[in-house]
Order: sequence, then C-alpha cells, then structure tokens
Amino acid sequence: MDSLEPQFDILIVGAGLAGLFCALECKRQGFSPIILELRKDLEQPVGDFITIGPTACRAFSKWPTLYEAFRKAAYDTSIYYHKQNGEIGAGPRKVSESFGWMVLRPDLHKALMDTVLAYGIEVRYRQHVVEFLEKDDKAGVKLADGEVLHADIVIAADGIRSRSWTIVGGVEPRTYSSGSAIFRCAYSTSLAMEIPSIRTNWNLQEKGETLHIFLGPVSHGVMLVGKEKICWAWMHRDDGTTSQESWSAKISNSTTRQQLDADGEWSPEFLSVVDKTPANSIIHWKLVWRDMQQTWTSPGGRVVQIGDAAHAFLPSSGNGGTQALEDAVSLACCLRIAIDRQGSAGIPTATRIHNTLRLERVSFIQQVGFKRRHAYYNIDWEAVKKDPSIVAMEPQKWLYEHDPEKYARERFEECRDCLETGKVFVNTNKPEHYTFTPWTVADLEAGKI
Repeated sequence: MDSLEPQFDILIVGAGLAGLFCALECKRQGFSPIILELRKDLEQPVGDFITIGPTACRAFSKWPTLYEAFRKAAYDTSIYYHKQNGEIGAGPRKVSESFGWMVLRPDLHKALMDTVLAYGIEVRYRQHVVEFLEKDDKAGVKLADGEVLHADIVIAADGIRSRSWTIVGGVEPRTYSSGSAIFRCAYSTSLAMEIPSIRTNWNLQEKGETLHIFLGPVSHGVMLVGKEKICWAWMHRDDGTTSQESWSAKISNSTTRQQLDADGEWSPEFLSVVDKTPANSIIHWKLVWRDMQQTWTSPGGRVVQIGDAAHAFLPSSGNGGTQALEDAVSLACCLRIAIDRQGSAGIPTATRIHNTLRLERVSFIQQVGFKRRHAYYNIDWEAVKKDPSIVAMEPQKWLYEHDPEKYARERFEECRDCLETGKVFVNTNKPEHYTFTPWTVADLEAGKI
C-alpha cells in the first residue's frame, strides 16, 4: 500500500445479507460505509428460503421500512412432520416466535437492498477484490484491475470464498465433504396448485402457509407452501459428481427423480411437487464442513471477517443467516464505542472485542448444527406421538433472547480490560454449561468435542 491517506471510513466487501445489513448498522452508528460487490447488479438474487431468528428480527425493527417489508414477505407457517411415505406423524404445530420467521432469500435481499439505497449508502458493482491489505493504521483492498482502495477498516462479508483469509490467519480454511448434499428449488405456488392433491390437501385458504418435513432413514425432504412461492429441498447422501457450493450448480429433473426413487418410498405429494419443478431450476448444493476459525481479524485489527467469511454454517443448520446479521449489529456497535473514545486508533480494539464477544456463541451454534445433521434420521414415531418436541427441536432462551447490541455495550469495557491484562473473559451469550475449546471437524467426527 503506497498511499496511507484513507479515501473512505469503511469498505464492506460483499453485498449479501451480512454485507448489506452491516452497512445499515454502520450507517445507524454514524459511519459512511461503501459496499463493493463482485456482480454486475443485484436485480435477480437467487435462492430459496432462509430462517431468520428472533435476535435478527428485533435488529430489523430498528429500521421500520425494512422491518415492514420483512414481515410482509415472511411466511406465517404451521409445521407438519411426515414419515417418508407422507403419513403425518406430528403437527400441525404453529411456528413459535422463539423459532423466528422463514422468508425467501431473494425477498429479504431485496428488502435490505432497498433500505440501503434509500439511506444513500453507495454500492459499487463489478468490484473484483483479489487482495486484502493492511499497513500500519490503514487497511484496503486491491481490485482485479490493479486499483487499490484505502479505508480505516475493511469488513470482509464476501462469504465462503473470501480472499480475506490471506491476511486473517494466513491459512485457507480447510474444507471437508459432509458426505451429503441438498437438492433445492423455489417456484410459483400457482404452478404447484395445478397438482390436484396439493390443491386439495394444502389449500392456502383452508390450511394457510405450511411447512412439511418428510423424514426418511438416511435423508429428509422439506416442502414450504407459501402464497407466492413453493420451496422444496431434499438432503441426501452425495457421491460428489454434480454437487457444488454454488447457486449455479444445476441438476436435471429426471436425475433428481431417479435419486429420490432409489432412496425409498417418498410421499406422492412431495414427488409431485418435485416433478412439477420448471426445467433447469434445481440447485444441487454440496454440504461442506469447515474447521472453526478462532481469529476473524487481521494482525493490525483493521480487516475483519463477518458472516460466512468468518464462520460458515451448513444451510441445513438453520442459523447461519441469523448469526451473520448478529455479527453486523455487534461489529457496528463495537466500532462506535471504540471510535468515540479513541478515534480511528480504536478500530483494532473494536474488531478484537467483537471477535471475543461473538466467538464462543457462534462456535457452539456451529457444533449444534454438526451434531444435529442426522437428528431427523431413524425417528421413533411412537415416541413422537407421546412427545412431539422430539422432532420440534425448539430453541433455548440463551439463543433467542440475546441482544447483540446491548451485549456489546454492556460487556465492552470488561472485555477490553481482559484483552489488555490477559485475564480470562467469560461470555454469557451462550449456554451456561458450555466451555469453549478450539475444534476441528475431525474432533467433532471423533466425538472429542
């Protein structure tokens, strides 16, 4: 980095959910972020549905227009748990507020982008970041065309393929195949309602919006019936020939059906929804594990990772989006506190405190996702009849009652003192019984954690 004069306060790399909401939270805290996005535009975001937990929903409420758009788009669902053949084993059960809300990823992305633009936050497209930089008290990025942009801080919100690891940790996160993949798709509900059994059994006027989980011995399917879109997914064993961690990894309808048929007797309604899927619409998403990253900040503390760049979750974990949004709130708050007290010199303190406040909570949730990956398999349906909570897996209070901004404000000084003196900082945003230990995927597979 030749020039040390910052051009912007904050650069955020990536205009996904984490990057967009981080920009909003930075704006709310009084900063002037600029977002750098690789794609040429964000007119047609892709994806199916995502679950947003109560902690993130409350954070949205501080942005009234965003919150209104989110709640309008969110599904108001009842859940049914089915045996693989379609027989109902439990439900309907109204989704509780402790669970959060399901929403189509494109709808949420649009609501965030509309809010970003409404508040005058600049988004620069076709910005291919190839290198993250740090020197003395400045940070920056190098673009593919050779241009270098400088700032007081760079926030890497560019997901699992972020190049920020070159300066954060210095070692590319190791990946492991989980042995599983997901077929996933969303298409018009009106098309699905052409199926007689869907129109009769899951009529929206009578049943409302519904979520169906079909549980097999070694795989499970999901079908979300909403007013505008129907989403379906099937988590299955993977041979690795066609799946990728990419929204562009498509698979044909016929191949999808062949694999489903080879896996046992599935619900006729679930199969009919799969068969009705428009051609070239099914994504084959590879489920990949990554070792935990204990450090999310660069040596100088001016490059920091959030969301999947810092802590990737499997889509089946159901919590990755929420934790990315919590990151945005926590980091922006820590930056505000530190800069108010130390000016730009406080940025490294802010990023390290944010890392410390968030690490143990996120690490535990990652572990839960790993350990639950087969929780739906080999269900004892007789036990479920007596206790439906066996399949419900309701979240605990420590997870859904957390307020990342309040936590940052209340624990900032104590955490800073511990970091400066070497004392042990005790987080309280996690289960009381949990003692953090660094882990690898191999440790989890071996049952060591």
